Amino acid sequence: MSEIALRCENLRYRYQPNEAPVFENISLTVKKGETVLLMGPSGCGKSTLAYCLAGLYPEYAGSLEGNIEAFGENLQAMNPAQRARKISIMFQNPDNQFCMSNAEHEVLFALENINFQGNFHQRLVDLLNPSGLLELKSEPIHTLSGGTKQKIALATAQAVEAKVLILDEPFANIDPAACTQLAARLAELNRAGITLIIVDHRLDYWRPFLSRVLLMDNNGRLLNDGILPRDLDQNKTLFESLGLFYGDEWLEQITPPMVLSPRESIVEASNLSAYYGKKPFLSELNFSIEKGSITALVGSNGSGKSTLLGAIAGLVKHKGKLKVSGQVGLVFQNPRFQFLTLKVRTEVEMTLQVSEPLKNAAEIKAAADAMLSRFGLADYAEVSPYELSQGQQRRLAIISMLAGQKELLLLDEPTYAQDEQATSFIMRLLAEKVEQGLSAVIATHDLALVRRCANHILLLADGKLHELLPAQFEEYAAEVLRAS
Repeated sequence: MSEIALRCENLRYRYQPNEAPVFENISLTVKKGETVLLMGPSGCGKSTLAYCLAGLYPEYAGSLEGNIEAFGENLQAMNPAQRARKISIMFQNPDNQFCMSNAEHEVLFALENINFQGNFHQRLVDLLNPSGLLELKSEPIHTLSGGTKQKIALATAQAVEAKVLILDEPFANIDPAACTQLAARLAELNRAGITLIIVDHRLDYWRPFLSRVLLMDNNGRLLNDGILPRDLDQNKTLFESLGLFYGDEWLEQITPPMVLSPRESIVEASNLSAYYGKKPFLSELNFSIEKGSITALVGSNGSGKSTLLGAIAGLVKHKGKLKVSGQVGLVFQNPRFQFLTLKVRTEVEMTLQVSEPLKNAAEIKAAADAMLSRFGLADYAEVSPYELSQGQQRRLAIISMLAGQKELLLLDEPTYAQDEQATSFIMRLLAEKVEQGLSAVIATHDLALVRRCANHILLLADGKLHELLPAQFEEYAAEVLRAS
């Protein structure tokens, strides 16, 4: 009989004593060596359950009823060092787990905390080299791309040599080739005996080495003991009923963009260079963005997509000519960076008050509530933005920018951490706003989304920007596919 890695019985979790439970009656068993994928709609409690299984909750927040055992031992009776030897977790937002300033120190810090007795330098090389991080080991983490941060977070999670590895949206922010490399690395760890519990909205990369799929509904309930890989196709309707990705059919809900005739530019750049400190990160870019268009910005991790959006928004130091006509809104890759208030409704109201100063408080509140309802956030109006799930935070950030009636909206990975239903809604709403005169630039790794939604495509590679015509984009997509 296989050894039990994790067992939990009758789990119920609340953030606050008087609140409804995030989930309840959760019982599950994970055997040693399994790869279990946990899927469910955005905000259903997947990440919260992952934090409970890792022992972070209720030690750091909330109250938990029920029992969790790791390899036959009571998880809540263990101290942090003991837990770390059993279970390691990689957060959905890697910024939340870094303690040091660069990758080298981050990994060494983890090794020191488990009293590692081997060769520190060799272990560092073994952890950083497979993901191409060795040459970046001394770079300040805050200057790196979201995808590169994700790779550092995984290397750090591996450093403690835990028997169970929990990964919360591990493919958020990383390009397709890096996704394939990461999946291959995780498959290798799984073959070596590491038990994997993965929270994700997509099946694609996990199918080759999945043991089973657990589904949660909007009420935080587990719907089954796990769907086996061979039974996935016959459960397609169940996935779709929960608003989850199953193939690319959902893209058909989005109207393809119109072919635009030449029109006035909302952004014009000539010899534009963007800097971190004194070092140019992007050099002498020349491009324009037409009004009333959806422009997709593609490129591998670390190519400079977020940097370019920051330069257009005026947040990143730059030189050269940059003309932006109209007000600009930026949805950050990490939405927590842009919240300014402690209530979801107030976050939207504040933007409305600036953009529509003649409206009274009751009108502003009604408009904010209407937007929250349309985005599925009405029940969270009085909640802090920081208590929302990553997917819900992303939706709130987009609402806040759309409420501001900007002429140009820059979106950095707007669909990551979103389920199919939310992704489809966001893109349909964005297309609707573009028809009304908005211009949008989307930095994304989702090439299927680009193919369906973008009027124009810009590729960042080796510090240079290239406009891709449809045939050229297909060549690029094929190259990405080959690399992955």
